[in-house]
Amino acid sequence: MPSPVFVSYSRRQSEWVWGRLVPVLKAGGSEILIDREQFEAARALRRQEDEVQDRAGLNVLVLSPDYLASEACQHEMKRAIARDPTFESGIAVPILRVDCPLPAAIKGPDPLCVDLRDDGAPAPWELLVRKCGLDLGTSAPEWLQARDRIVLHLERDQSVNLVVTGRARWRPLVDHLRSHPSLGLGVVRLDSTEATHRPSLVREILNQCGCPPSGPVPDKPEDLVLLGRALKALPRAPRLALTSFDHVSHRMAQYEIDLFVALRDLMMDARRLTLLITSHTPFAALLPHDHPLSEIDLKTVELKGRP
Repeated sequence: MPSPVFVSYSRRQSEWVWGRLVPVLKAGGSEILIDREQFEAARALRRQEDEVQDRAGLNVLVLSPDYLASEACQHEMKRAIARDPTFESGIAVPILRVDCPLPAAIKGPDPLCVDLRDDGAPAPWELLVRKCGLDLGTSAPEWLQARDRIVLHLERDQSVNLVVTGRARWRPLVDHLRSHPSLGLGVVRLDSTEATHRPSLVREILNQCGCPPSGPVPDKPEDLVLLGRALKALPRAPRLALTSFDHVSHRMAQYEIDLFVALRDLMMDARRLTLLITSHTPFAALLPHDHPLSEIDLKTVELKGRP
């Protein structure tokens, strides 16, 4: 298991830390120890900082002029370096995010800093990911670019097919999107028992769209009447991820064609549903050319993984 990582940063770098650094580390499988998620109200702040930092195996220091000017950041940096002042064990991992002079405690031992002033370059990210013992199955810029493109499409209420190749870690990407404040994304796993049969699938769709049925899902075709009415009654069209869509090709008989007709109509005609479909095979190749869902307009985002 990777060591827990304490992230020490200036609040001026919050947007970058929370928007790019933390998602990458979490996607790679790391436990992140960081203020917003660990600190409790009504407890002494400095004591909490020290307690949380002491639980970490690694300390990531996000260096910038604001960081070096902050008393709290200096306190965290000194505590991290004190555990390994010669940088022999690599407990403190300096990240150069904004140009600044290195403090003497770092400049003297001269460790290899992770230079993320340009965070679009894959090599520095790879240094960090390897140091933390993580594996994204792809490069960090590739993962972040796929994330950003999906968010852009979904915020425009455009449905998306995320096509995953190789070993790219797509599940943490979907989990991250699910927590994105502007999306309100529900997730239905088509490889789960809830999606094996049509009644349980319809129930799970309703649950994830925020309109759980008050009773049993009626028999078909009334189940689709319930689905349509519930989604159309919502104040805005829900966004829903259907993951592992490759499984659908084996379940055509259980789901029946009218379910796909209903989904197509909700997406295209009523504009009451936006989908994120994840698959390893491009969506267009998973369905017959005359299938109802083959008509929908999907934006394709590819997440290329290592073999």
